[in-house]
Amino acid sequence: MPRTGEHSEQQPAIRSDRFFKLHNFWFFATREGAAVGPFDSKEGAVQAVSDYVEFVQKAGPEALDFFTSEARYAV
Repeated sequence: MPRTGEHSEQQPAIRSDRFFKLHNFWFFATREGAAVGPFDSKEGAVQAVSDYVEFVQKAGPEALDFFTSEARYAV
């Protein structure tokens, strides 16, 4: 299924599963490479993607900077 802005006559990009399990918890990876989680189930992680997309659509630049590939993890 094409994403917004993709044309159906083009071959779709190869996409990997963005969900993964680590130490009995589920996470999802953003396009920017950030891991978001933990969630108790894959279903919880899948639902969280919708919440994440809504957040990204509404967040300001400073909040979005946290999720870039140059983001530093809090200590």
